[in-house]
Amino acid sequence: MSSILNQSASKCVKCAKCVPTCTIYSLNRDEITSPRGYLDLVSAYANGKLPLDTDLKDSIESCFLCTTCVTQCPMNLPIDLVIQRARVDISQKYGIPAYKRILFFLLGKRKILNILFSLGYYFNPCLFKKQDGHNKLRFSIKKLGDRVISPLNAKSFLQSYKGLIKSKNSINRKVGIYIGCLSNYNYKNVGISLLKILDSLGIDAFVPQKQECCGAPAFFSGDIKNTTKLVKKNIDYLVPLLDDIEALLVPEATCAAMLLSDWNHALEIESEVFGIDNSEYVKKMQILKSKTFMASKWLHDNTELPKILENHHIDLEITYHDPCHAKKVLKIHKEPRNLLKSFTIKEMKDSDVCCGFGGVTLQSEKYHLAQGIGDRKAKNIAATNATVVSAECSACRMQIDDSMCRNNVKATFMHPLELIARSLGEIDESKQRAV
Repeated sequence: MSSILNQSASKCVKCAKCVPTCTIYSLNRDEITSPRGYLDLVSAYANGKLPLDTDLKDSIESCFLCTTCVTQCPMNLPIDLVIQRARVDISQKYGIPAYKRILFFLLGKRKILNILFSLGYYFNPCLFKKQDGHNKLRFSIKKLGDRVISPLNAKSFLQSYKGLIKSKNSINRKVGIYIGCLSNYNYKNVGISLLKILDSLGIDAFVPQKQECCGAPAFFSGDIKNTTKLVKKNIDYLVPLLDDIEALLVPEATCAAMLLSDWNHALEIESEVFGIDNSEYVKKMQILKSKTFMASKWLHDNTELPKILENHHIDLEITYHDPCHAKKVLKIHKEPRNLLKSFTIKEMKDSDVCCGFGGVTLQSEKYHLAQGIGDRKAKNIAATNATVVSAECSACRMQIDDSMCRNNVKATFMHPLELIARSLGEIDESKQRAV
């Protein structure tokens, strides 16, 4: 049995510091679904004292994997990895539901996804209705309910932007873009905004065409085989490209955390469960990680962007949500705020508390839990009276848009890169008028 399952619980000192901050515990007040409760349950299972039955399965799958407990634990226990490892055993015993198998299969079939999303765009009027500026399903689906669905585009970002994109005033710097599925298919303007920012800075952009999904949906559902299949295809494709670029920028918190943290975990879990030697891929990961950055972090630390923006003001009040994978996993939260100083930032209550997205299972089979957490986030946004809510994560965007629509919150969601591109656009217009 996995050493991580056996050892972590024995190191827990039962201080309960993790309990009051736990996302799922805040909803149900059940010690079983608190971090230390999970550790005890998984330890009992690992030591043969508790069967991996449907009750344990239901408990383990209720975790949002927000990693708040990890940041609170004085022993630095990897509670999220304990749960993740247990989910792999769950998937091995109970299998992956059909709708997930189809989804995870399609994540590795870019050509098929391109066709499906394009068809979705053209059939958009038949499938969705507009409500307060949001797309809502015209009909209720058992696992989805009557909810907000992300916008669709005729062509994805990767279909529209390919290879080297030279800046008009190039300063001979070049970065790559790993776009992420949601920004590729649904929130296309995120990638376009990043291109505009790079162009304004004189930095050339390279868009690798054969990049694959980061594997997050499969990984957090315990489907380790589909996860590592995507991980290895990405590593084999991306690593040889790194010599020709200064950095690989990722505009999505979840995707960035996958590349910088969870790809290693996925490879290690596969080696442990299936006895596969992934040592060469683990070595290649060190090369990839040395040049991979969340977009806001790299722009903040490696360009003149903060200085360019510091004296420009836009009369717009915004509030900022910290994605769990950004602040808690990658420790990034100051950088995007510094880049948004052109705007008036009105901090919401509990800005770094999970929005409630939680992955495929929480958004389908346990959607009531996602709703419960999302309602709180929507109310905190509404209390700021901000016009715009921003976060560097399109998974958060999906969840927050749904929550705001359900709670009649009128704020609009904009990715930080979209707001920064807007600021730079206004600065450029001012310069042109001055000339």
